[in-house]
Amino acid sequence: MDEKNSVLKKAVEILKLGYVCDHCLGRQFAQLLRGYENEERGKIIRNFLALVLDAKEKYDIDMSNFEGINFRFKEAKEKKNKRCVVCKNLFDGLDEYVKKAEKSLKKIEFNNFLVGTKLTKELVGIEEWLWENVGIEWCESIKSEINRLVGKKIEEKFKKPAEFERPDVTVILNLKKKDVEVKINSLFLYGEYNKLVRNIPQTKWPSGKYKTSVEQIIAKPLIRQIGGTGHKFHGAGREDIDARCLAWRPFVLEVLEPKKRKIDLKKLREDVNKSKKVEIRKLKVVSGNIVEMIKSVRLDKTYRALVRLEKDVSKEDLKRLSILNGKVIYQETPRRVLHRRADKLRKREIKSIKWKKIGKKKIEIIVKTEAGTYIKELVSGDKGRTYPSVSEILRTSAEVIELDVIKIDKDELKKI
Repeated sequence: MDEKNSVLKKAVEILKLGYVCDHCLGRQFAQLLRGYENEERGKIIRNFLALVLDAKEKYDIDMSNFEGINFRFKEAKEKKNKRCVVCKNLFDGLDEYVKKAEKSLKKIEFNNFLVGTKLTKELVGIEEWLWENVGIEWCESIKSEINRLVGKKIEEKFKKPAEFERPDVTVILNLKKKDVEVKINSLFLYGEYNKLVRNIPQTKWPSGKYKTSVEQIIAKPLIRQIGGTGHKFHGAGREDIDARCLAWRPFVLEVLEPKKRKIDLKKLREDVNKSKKVEIRKLKVVSGNIVEMIKSVRLDKTYRALVRLEKDVSKEDLKRLSILNGKVIYQETPRRVLHRRADKLRKREIKSIKWKKIGKKKIEIIVKTEAGTYIKELVSGDKGRTYPSVSEILRTSAEVIELDVIKIDKDELKKI
């Protein structure tokens, strides 16, 4: 047997420090024996050591650790107001933290939770010193034990499971302030929207230039239902403010600190659709990891553009647009967005293009493009910053006067 690392040797090293409670003694052996709490392990080890001492084995141990044990040949040391040298009797007051947590949680609707603890610097220092001198072979951290014990009590009280990845609420014990904070984590609602009118942005403008947005039209009735301190809108791309979206663009609406988590999805859809500006469908609550998928996915889109030409062009001349089919175009950042986006050159593929003459100096084009293509500049050329362009090919100035997104390829999002 390796005497240095034996349970007996480690237990003696711990109990020579002064009085150590059952939690802090047993925690150093947390990975031994299944189905026991650390407090139970501590009692087993303490009683075993009492047997060894009563058998007249000589160990340098603070005898206040054995108060209340009836030795035959030894005598325990009485100590008034015993205070654990490791946790300072923290575990005796743990129920007060539980009561504070339960009081806050009663006001919140949640399906699962997680407990976390902010230790004092003193507790961290003592634990690190103990590990350095006794070792960490079988131990558990004090933070882990606190989280587990408090979590079990909350689970019993509310009949809700702990969730370690993406909990609805996080209960944080602040030992320095001797207080409990309940952090309500965001709720994420997935859906698809159509923007039926022009001249409203996708998200709220800080300047207040636009009275409403797609985000606000969807969020307002949702906040009425479940409460919350705010919201964030995550769209799979965005259309221009003056463009309609008739292609059911995927989005996730994030509600910050919702008081409730049960949504009447049918009523929400009806309330939004009544606006006649935005309509939504395929609503469901999802986990937060969907946001990154929505923001990073690159979806091909098909647009309908009504184009005004400076001079009339024959149907025969329009056939020259066929050279854009399958063509890779080059686009420098458009002048209209240079104030908020980096100036760089992009390569984008034009998957297909169709056209129709609809009047003198007016044509309609249906164009399918790779994600991130600037359609207005594909038409105008943006003074040579996009090439080739409709304007260059037709040898006349061209300008989009109406733009609609009419199809979005959503195959990459089928798993949501």
